[in-house]
Amino acid sequence: MNNLADDIKSVISSSIADKQVLDRFLDRLAEGNLTRDENPTSHFCVYFLPINKESKKIFIVHHKKSGLWLSPGGHIDKDENLLQILNREIFEELGVKDKIKSDIRPFFLTITLINNPPRLCKEHLDIWFSIPMNENEMNIDFSEFHDARWLTFKETRKLVTDKQNIEAFGKIEQLLINDPSKI
Repeated sequence: MNNLADDIKSVISSSIADKQVLDRFLDRLAEGNLTRDENPTSHFCVYFLPINKESKKIFIVHHKKSGLWLSPGGHIDKDENLLQILNREIFEELGVKDKIKSDIRPFFLTITLINNPPRLCKEHLDIWFSIPMNENEMNIDFSEFHDARWLTFKETRKLVTDKQNIEAFGKIEQLLINDPSKI
């Protein structure tokens, strides 16, 4: 199995991030210590955006720690690859076991700068994935969420204020319109 840095390098490209974000990802990968356990101030995270292509709805959560409406996701743990991370997070947050069976490619990369003293976390390097799902296959764990909903893209714009999430929703909406096979 590849190490995490190789795993991330294999899926990032200029087609899913602008040059500044891509350069920061590559610099951060070269620094090592990629997980929150290894570097509590700057680390990689995954977001996964459940999407129902038929209803054209996405699933978002009202996250307790951040107080924001966001896509589900989380921190990468040491000694995981991207497939393991996604399956762990999908199971922890949505109750769906082993949803991803093979390699999956992200659709977007973002950097989230965090200013929330006294927490040590200052930078998330976010890798975004879309996950085709439907409303009936989830068993949501509400320990991390105030609420969770399937919404249209228009409805999400009324709740979501996080810049990176808004950008990710716009990207996935365009894919849904222009090339749904990439979702």
